[in-house]
Amino acid sequence: MTYDVEERPLVKIAFGEIVHESNTFTSVRTGIDSFEDNGFYQGSELFQKMVGVGPIGGFLKRVDESEIDYELIPLVRAYEFAGGVILKQTFDLLLEKLIVPLRNAGFLDGVFLSLHGAAVTENDDDLEGTILEIVREVVGRDALIVVSLDHHANITTRMVAAADMLVGHQSQPHDTFDTGLKSSSLFLKCLNDHIRPTLAWRKIPMITPQDHYLTSSGPMKDWFDRARILEQRQGVIDVSLYPMQPWLDVKEAGWSVVVHTVDLPELAEDLAEEMAEYVWRLRMSFWKSSRLAPEEAVRCTYLADKGLVILADTGDAVYAGASGDSTCLLKEFLNQSEGRTEMILLPMVDHEAVNMSFDTGIGGRVDLVLGGRLDNVFSSPVEVSAEVIALSEQYIADLGERGTCELGSTALIKIGGVYVVVMERAVAAINYPILYTHLGVNLCKAHAVVLKTGSNFQNFGFWCRRLIRVDSPGVTQSTLNAFKWNRIPRPIYPLDGDLGNWKV
Repeated sequence: MTYDVEERPLVKIAFGEIVHESNTFTSVRTGIDSFEDNGFYQGSELFQKMVGVGPIGGFLKRVDESEIDYELIPLVRAYEFAGGVILKQTFDLLLEKLIVPLRNAGFLDGVFLSLHGAAVTENDDDLEGTILEIVREVVGRDALIVVSLDHHANITTRMVAAADMLVGHQSQPHDTFDTGLKSSSLFLKCLNDHIRPTLAWRKIPMITPQDHYLTSSGPMKDWFDRARILEQRQGVIDVSLYPMQPWLDVKEAGWSVVVHTVDLPELAEDLAEEMAEYVWRLRMSFWKSSRLAPEEAVRCTYLADKGLVILADTGDAVYAGASGDSTCLLKEFLNQSEGRTEMILLPMVDHEAVNMSFDTGIGGRVDLVLGGRLDNVFSSPVEVSAEVIALSEQYIADLGERGTCELGSTALIKIGGVYVVVMERAVAAINYPILYTHLGVNLCKAHAVVLKTGSNFQNFGFWCRRLIRVDSPGVTQSTLNAFKWNRIPRPIYPLDGDLGNWKV
């Protein structure tokens, strides 16, 4: 249906984003500076900064394509990809930036929010539940609330009670922009057609390591492919799967399934049950692993044929909240590098080392006690003598769907054949080629690169010839029973055994 300009109905929508993936096992805390480093925008800045970026970018595109007039109320965008739990005062500030303009907006037809789903503060282990409850209180029961979530979210009772739709990523690597397109398409259709979706969900008492989080193969592909098939059924508008990231010791932790239908509550319940039972039958396959011990991983790296080897430092996965300063693999490369000339690339978060490298200058030699300061439980510093190869300050890296991020001060130092990019802080670009290329490194000449992630390797796909998952220690390690669990619901697989014929 088309309208004359004067006759078009005006639909009033508020939108915003608060994203953080919290790791409850690290002692490092997340303050407002981390959000400012990775993208903190308010009001009209969202229109300028978020075009093409993440779920909000997808939302803006869908609204722009719509034939119906929408009045958009921008709230806040606060993004920090991962880290330790958020300081209370930081969350209080973010909440204020979200809620004040929401209250000032008056009547709203709907609210579109981009959240992560696994954020924790010092005094609240269900940040998203808190946000959604307050938003619902402000806008009332009639307004439609649709949420775009990371599929590693932990779905909670409060989130389900407050939101109308909880739509997760459909793939790993994350399809953030596409998730924004999908969730906002459903959002706008529901508003336009006056549809109130039906939501059903199931909690699954299970956590697993990160080895099989990619949706391109293995059991995760089977599960996610099944969801896409079910979405073709009449009346089913979304099936979102949530294999929760496992480094989250909170009271409602576990995997989830969320099903949305149009006025078909029984079908929604049946499909949620079916999908929960389906993945439960696959549970043991998620624990099959090809991880290598650090010593063996480095040995295999040096034995590998020509072409780039990627080593996934799974215990120091920055995208899952690790500090990025583990020295585990650095030590192994230094131990095995005598007489080797291959270029090995490795990132390291160490503010002091950056300062000392700048003080030394390009071409000089500097003695460093490197890394192991932030994560001093699973790692320890290593003494090195290095040559300063290159320096950079305040470089702005374009990360595509992730938006931009400032790298801060970085230094490229050389220790034999090991080239280390030392950074002031962990930023999203740590697992991107730009971290090395902006310092003059030719990736075609590199033999191996260490990535601080367990599953996000796609940015190095052009050069990669082999992937090695390293069974490294740290706050994101795959040996989940090594952690002290205090709040997670029990029993849960596999911490309490197989649980046998547990019924969803």
